Amino acid sequence: MDNFSGLIDAQLILLVGAIATVVLVSRLAFRLFSQESKTLLALVTVLLVLEFIFGISPREVWFEISHLPQAIARLTQPLA
Repeated sequence: MDNFSGLIDAQLILLVGAIATVVLVSRLAFRLFSQESKTLLALVTVLLVLEFIFGISPREVWFEISHLPQAIARLTQPLA
């Protein structure tokens, strides 16, 4: 076993492992992006419509999203 480990350079093994990792992660990222590209395009379209047609900035949209549970709770409370 010592003879075998002496024949293979540790740097070469590390390089091959790094290349394999990058290839696999890239394939995973490409698959996720290709499957979710329609959703991403729809989200960007909604944000652009809100900003350019209605003048609502992405910061205002994010504020409303962060306060969405409180808004839903107010809507579901019985009228007094």
